[in-house]
Amino acid sequence: MSNGRLNVGIVGAAFAHSPDGRERFSVRAHIPALLKQSDTFNLAAVCTTKMSSASETCQRFGIPHAFDSVDRMLAELPDLDIVCVSVRPSVHHRVALPALKAGKHVYCELPMAVTTAQAQEMYELAKAGNLKSQVGYQHHFEPASLHMAELIQSGFIGKPLSFSHSFFSGAYIMPRPGHREWLFQAEDGGHPGYRSGQSLQRLMAVLGADVTDICAEMRVMVPERRNTDTDGLIKGNQVDNMNYLLRVGGDVIGTMQTSLTSWFGTGTRFEIYGTEGMLMLAAVETPKNWDKQKGDGDPTRGMLKLYGARASHEQLYGDPIAPERLQREFKEIEIPARHTAVSGFSHGQAAFEVAQAWSSFAKGIRGEKTSSPNFTDVIKIHYVLDAAERSVATGSWQKVDYSKL
Repeated sequence: MSNGRLNVGIVGAAFAHSPDGRERFSVRAHIPALLKQSDTFNLAAVCTTKMSSASETCQRFGIPHAFDSVDRMLAELPDLDIVCVSVRPSVHHRVALPALKAGKHVYCELPMAVTTAQAQEMYELAKAGNLKSQVGYQHHFEPASLHMAELIQSGFIGKPLSFSHSFFSGAYIMPRPGHREWLFQAEDGGHPGYRSGQSLQRLMAVLGADVTDICAEMRVMVPERRNTDTDGLIKGNQVDNMNYLLRVGGDVIGTMQTSLTSWFGTGTRFEIYGTEGMLMLAAVETPKNWDKQKGDGDPTRGMLKLYGARASHEQLYGDPIAPERLQREFKEIEIPARHTAVSGFSHGQAAFEVAQAWSSFAKGIRGEKTSSPNFTDVIKIHYVLDAAERSVATGSWQKVDYSKL
């Protein structure tokens, strides 16, 4: 630590100079999130594959140390507390392992790794070294999502009975710049269903229970899209549509649909119904502060709002009405300020949820709370996706195997 601050080194923070105006995630999220929490973090180093790109980022943000080797960064900066792994998924394991072996806490972007075996090794190393971990399922820290989980646990809807989670996006059908080609390659993403990981993480976190059984169908619906750099095609074999039937906690049943081939997609919609009421988390609009030329804001951020209603059994018993009269009789729920732990960000910035995650991670490292989602939480997503693959292969329901925890 430096004067009580946690020293951080980021691996993977080169400028993309992308024609669509959107920079790489570290540049538009991690670095701003850390710099605005300078009383908690000291952003000490950036490491990329080229010294020129690492130096460019350091110069732009005033970061003192640039590296083109993770091993050299770890050797020359022994006082690093945290290594942030923000590279493409196929490299997560290769970067995280030396950091964990050097005794560093690790913040790893999603997915944790491209295979369950790699994720298992990372999980076991962190556990053996008593090291803290965080995985970049940033939507966990959206205030509306945090409040939804709190209300479920407090009994707002009674006993959960059923749910529906959907996510519709055009990410895999739209023309894309060449530097995003890796997104569409199975060998770079890992599990066929890894793009449903955000939804699975939210589902288990909000319900406070694990997926126990799954029946899955996964497909590549759009195998190619235009390359905005060359006017050629970007071909891919990464699954872009995932449909699941799920049991959570053994007795809550629901559906999950993730489609990345949906023009003008509606984003997230998550409904949970219980014995006493319902809650719904929904993306209602896209932020208007996106400036393509400056790269301000984040065009992918759908603003989430929470809606809900509780049943009044006594009133309905005394004055019966047709069930259809209750449809859509829910109202927006105000989100308490306690779910926002950081300041200086708008909800239209990727850095907002990431800053929330970093704030939580710091508290976890200092023993003030259990930071989540950590490697223990996220290895479970790998187990669920393993079961999903078995389900696709057999055309049947599959149990999720958590025996290696």
